[in-house]
Amino acid sequence: MITVARPRDAGSLSVMIAVLVPALLFVLALVVDGSARLRTIARADALAAEAARAANTAVDTRSLQVGIDTATAARTAGDYLARTGHPGQVSITGTRTVRVTVTVTEPTPIGLLGRSVQATGTAVAELGVGTRDGGLP
Repeated sequence: MITVARPRDAGSLSVMIAVLVPALLFVLALVVDGSARLRTIARADALAAEAARAANTAVDTRSLQVGIDTATAARTAGDYLARTGHPGQVSITGTRTVRVTVTVTEPTPIGLLGRSVQATGTAVAELGVGTRDGGLP
């Protein structure tokens, strides 16, 4: 009769895989959901900046000092945010300064950190007048 000797470590690889595969999947889910959160933050900041820039196109040239037409600037930024579908707040903080705050909510791909991610972006745009840097009139 012939007997075949089996190696003593049979099955040890399956225990390692049973522990490592779920851990690696968990890390992958964290990376994917974390990157979705970072994209949402970047999108909120970009939308706020673009809305503030759009508001700064409403220049009031009727007076002696160039400034922002406040009603038109608020309406322009509000219209931009309405077209993007994200709620926001527009405030005119000076004769040449617009502040926009927008909230973006997007779903997460895997949902490990929650079903959706919410981020708030804020941007301030100041109307520059003249051809030189600094010392705006």
